[in-house]
Amino acid sequence: METRNRIIVLVEFSEYSENLVNFAFRISEIINAKVVLVHKITGITPAMADEGIRDEIIKSESEEAHSNLVKMAKGRVYSDDSFFVSQKTIMAILRDLKSDLYFDWVFTGLKEDAGKLKRLFMSSTTISIIDESDLLTVAVPAGIPVPVPTKLLVGVHPKYPLNKQQFERLLSALKEQIRELEFFTILKQGEDEAKINQYLSEVQEEYRVYDPVIRMYEGDDAFSLLKNRVEQTENSFLVLQQGSRSLSEQLFRKFMINELVYHAQTPLIVISR
Repeated sequence: METRNRIIVLVEFSEYSENLVNFAFRISEIINAKVVLVHKITGITPAMADEGIRDEIIKSESEEAHSNLVKMAKGRVYSDDSFFVSQKTIMAILRDLKSDLYFDWVFTGLKEDAGKLKRLFMSSTTISIIDESDLLTVAVPAGIPVPVPTKLLVGVHPKYPLNKQQFERLLSALKEQIRELEFFTILKQGEDEAKINQYLSEVQEEYRVYDPVIRMYEGDDAFSLLKNRVEQTENSFLVLQQGSRSLSEQLFRKFMINELVYHAQTPLIVISR
């Protein structure tokens, strides 16, 4: 039996949360997914408080968070198990929620810091999910309403083969929306161009039903060419593989997150290894 899609939305009750939640519900309608709103409480209590007082403080914080999640849902969910509040780390919460009944998508928001040098703020929680979780992760710049994707820009490289099961689940779920598919690679100095081209051609053939485009960016202006391509593509999502150099090498990661996700306002989908 095929598992049902489920969207787990990490809600922090910031000014960005409403956009993230609204986007999650829009996608849930498209992929027929159950939505679960999750909040991690701080659980901070006075050092001198006895156990009874600490329990009361945590209970009060949990009840308030649950009430706020219900308000944020605006009647779009109909069961109490669609709200989850816990003191545990987000990674522990995701493990607790894991079920053979569901194929999980984790939605998290990314926000700009307040500094003069505009850059994307990635919390330790978001970094942990992107680097360690085995779930399909969707990270969106949460400051503006996010459109439903019509194009996927997929970073690939022969050293980091796609998790085909997750990628094809993604394509299948969004098949009515995705009108364009593009695979790309940034060629580093010293890499075998013919080998990269061959790999891109093989990926293009494997997903030929989507009539995908393939592109290779090389030279000193490779990053700027890719950024221009992304900025010129409306309603596109960037798809990267966990553990690939796009997310593991500092230069690539900084470019992908700061320049493409933040400056180009491109939501990021991370497929696990």
